[in-house]
Amino acid sequence: MLTHSRELYERFMRIVVIDGAFSQAERDYRANLQTDAVAKCVAVGKRIDARSPWLCRISGKGGYVADAKTFDQRKTYRNVSLLDHLVSVARGAAVFAEIDLRSIGLPEDWIRRRVARQIALGFLHDADKILMRPRQDDDLVPEEIAGLMQRYHVDEFLREFGAETKAADMLSMIYAVETSRANRMAPGGNLLSNEDKNDCDYARFADRLESKYLGPNGVDEMLKELATFGGLRNKTALSGWRVVQMRSTHTPFLLDALQKGLSRAVEDKAGMPPLIEIHHDGELLAFIPETVADAAIDAAIVRATERLRLKMRVMTNQKGVRNVLDGGADVSELLSLLEKDPKEASEKLFVHVDLLSGADSLRERIDDLLIPLDLPPNYAGLEKSTRKHYPLWPPRGDQDSALQHLRAQAAALAIGLGCEEPKNKKLAKRVPDASQREAELVAVLQDSGHAPPEWLITLHDKHKLSRQTLLSAYAAGLSEQYEDLRDKFFDEEGLLQLWLRGDGSKRAGLLDKNDTPDTVLANAASSWLRTALMRRFLAGDEKALGRCHFTNIPVGEEAYINTKSGLEGVNVSAFSGREGRPEFFNRTVRQTLVSPPAAAEHRLRTIMREGRRGKEGTPAYVSSPSMMGLFASLNMKADDTDLHIDHYDLTRLETEAGKPVYPEAQTYGHRVFFARHASVPTKLIVAKGKEIGAITFARMMMQAALRLGRPVHVFKGSPTPNNAYVHFDFLPGAIVRGMGGASLRLEQVPDAIHLLDMVERIAKTPNISLEIVLRFADPETRFAAACEALVILNRLPEDKARQDLSCRLRSFIRSPDTRMTKSDQILIDYARAMTRVQAPPKRDASNSELALGMRVALEAVDQADLIGQTAQESLKLAIAGRLEEEFERSTRLAWRGRMHNIRFPRDAALEAATLFAERVWPDAFQSRPPAAKARRIALAIYQVAFALESSSYRARQQNDEAPEGEADQAADETSVE
Repeated sequence: MLTHSRELYERFMRIVVIDGAFSQAERDYRANLQTDAVAKCVAVGKRIDARSPWLCRISGKGGYVADAKTFDQRKTYRNVSLLDHLVSVARGAAVFAEIDLRSIGLPEDWIRRRVARQIALGFLHDADKILMRPRQDDDLVPEEIAGLMQRYHVDEFLREFGAETKAADMLSMIYAVETSRANRMAPGGNLLSNEDKNDCDYARFADRLESKYLGPNGVDEMLKELATFGGLRNKTALSGWRVVQMRSTHTPFLLDALQKGLSRAVEDKAGMPPLIEIHHDGELLAFIPETVADAAIDAAIVRATERLRLKMRVMTNQKGVRNVLDGGADVSELLSLLEKDPKEASEKLFVHVDLLSGADSLRERIDDLLIPLDLPPNYAGLEKSTRKHYPLWPPRGDQDSALQHLRAQAAALAIGLGCEEPKNKKLAKRVPDASQREAELVAVLQDSGHAPPEWLITLHDKHKLSRQTLLSAYAAGLSEQYEDLRDKFFDEEGLLQLWLRGDGSKRAGLLDKNDTPDTVLANAASSWLRTALMRRFLAGDEKALGRCHFTNIPVGEEAYINTKSGLEGVNVSAFSGREGRPEFFNRTVRQTLVSPPAAAEHRLRTIMREGRRGKEGTPAYVSSPSMMGLFASLNMKADDTDLHIDHYDLTRLETEAGKPVYPEAQTYGHRVFFARHASVPTKLIVAKGKEIGAITFARMMMQAALRLGRPVHVFKGSPTPNNAYVHFDFLPGAIVRGMGGASLRLEQVPDAIHLLDMVERIAKTPNISLEIVLRFADPETRFAAACEALVILNRLPEDKARQDLSCRLRSFIRSPDTRMTKSDQILIDYARAMTRVQAPPKRDASNSELALGMRVALEAVDQADLIGQTAQESLKLAIAGRLEEEFERSTRLAWRGRMHNIRFPRDAALEAATLFAERVWPDAFQSRPPAAKARRIALAIYQVAFALESSSYRARQQNDEAPEGEADQAADETSVE
């Protein structure tokens, strides 16, 4: 149905997205350029470029802006990258265009060109955002559009499909997408024809749907838009959508499987992908065609639970009895098994040799019956056969796909007719026997006007198995020629499905006899999904002994689990003392109860262990959509494009044997299941070893979100819907405040990554405590903590890493944008005043020398307090006197000008003492002797500030500026004389 859309979108992804949007030039655009060494490694393929391309660094919807009022409005939208938004609109425009244009009977080449143009328009419709231009009526010019078309190879894409478009005309089409500009014509462009103008409605409709979906009340707004939009020529694309919405936070793996199954089922039955399909933050949402909704949901549930079942096995014993073993899901699994294994299918289609030889041979009648149905029997080995049952269609090297298909269908019916009934008497009463099943098959054939011949129906019961084979082959051959018969036999609501699964009520199916533990879990998962889709509670025995610890479903004592249950992420001992956990005084072992649906979820989690890294901490709920946007699975198949990766995979940049790297070209546009087995580390910081702490984990998750181009939310508990690009609920308050919140938009992520990187570096430095690390993370205390960290670094032996960290801290402290408290600023002012007293320190100056001014002042105040001299004038004189005394008696210390025989600058010392007594003491210390922590912080701020202010003074001297201290020193010298 969507022939052109798929092909064109595939080429669009290759030409425009992979070669254009992910190009090296787009990674360089407004980004930090790579070093020569890294660029060389990237060029020769030794590593990949992890820098995000331009369109993945800016938001398409819900982005961050500094204006609080505007940002509050944007917070109501889900945050997606601009690339995701543009590609989604391009996909939507393509699908709507092909459906609409095909409905009015246009030639195929016309449809192809116009769909290609809509893909290009959908990608370029937000050209002002790509160019970071404010949206105004006259801000864009054709030259800019031409530049974008060349920059992203859009012109090459259009040229390939004969849909070349002038830049000015493309700009006019872009205006037509926006309602406010719909009647404008770009300079140098032609007036759009009615046909072109109407075609622009496809991109406009896709853009509006995307915006409604990402906005508040997304489902209701989308339904309203589908009901009211008037731009399409054919209204069938606007109506007939069913919303599939369910919230089940306890079963993320089942929801993943259900989404995947739903996508494939809708594709198979409707010839198109769902309009929307997303599983995010514990909720599944899909828009699927109403005409196939019920059948697609049933098929999706079967697909979602099939991995919980043992693989179906079929067998035929020596007596010719056919049987189905080991679980099995439905008719589709049986047909798939038999088509993949021609030998097994052939073994089920046998006829007794007595019917094929002698005077009573039925060979001629069989040939007359089946050859017209393209099922000619093969008797080539009959004379040499020593078996009683001869297979009429042996797999003798035939590769005829049509014959294999027919043989598989005939074998499936033969198995359904001859399968052994359950041995359980109660179940056997609910499963019709072979004679009733045969009568049902004959009745369907008769009602369709294709009654089997009398000789076949009246074949003696001693040849019952042969009769079943021939009836099955006859029915299969007819079903290939008559579609209504094919549906009656092999559809998911057909006769064979009824035999295998029953009717869901009084009648049971043949597969119900395979009541193995895997079947119990699969059936429980199916019931859970169906109940959740109907937004009901799964019923249970309210008189049961306990309740499931995950779902609160009433369960009996037999539902207990232990360490051998094989449920990943379930630690039995962790539930001790919980309400509803039966404990008995006469038993040493307690019982943790888990209902079958919850056990099915954790069993599925165990089966799908891709990316599992072992037990690192608390199992996390990592929510990242496997796909996003309108018609997201347009270019993929649900079964063969899955990519299971985690945060370790996306931080690996070097190409090494056995350790694959994942460039965006490999992940973008594919179904990606990200970090489904991740765990939140129990430690906040891990200084040594290969393990990581929670802060490193958060940073890796942020980097993964940028690499994936998709939101990543991590929860330790139950997930809640969140519109942010990244969200974490496990970080300490100081880290959260430092990042700007637990929920961040795309534009905020790089700064948050930089902060966490700094926090990690500081935390891994010897002698720096976690308390300093957390204070550095908090914006209110960051400056003081940076000073403390710098002081500690100065005491340590230098190496490359510490030198780099010191440079970063100094750069941060010097930055005019650094936030400081009032107390911090006062201490800096005092350090600046002391630079007029104390000579600039040498590079190897001790911490005692650097902190002299603050240490002496605090000691002077302490001594004054002992003798009760706490008035400001007394403190000023005490501090000034103590400073002069300290400098006079020390041979290591020097006041400013001492090397030039200038006497101690008493006036400058008194000014510094005055500043301390009038501002530092009352405001920074509240006129009380500081506690050890406050004293340590004050000394660190003063020490760093004094060193920086002294170096600034030295720099001014070297630049031949007039140092402000010279006049003061001259005045001091005069006053002394």
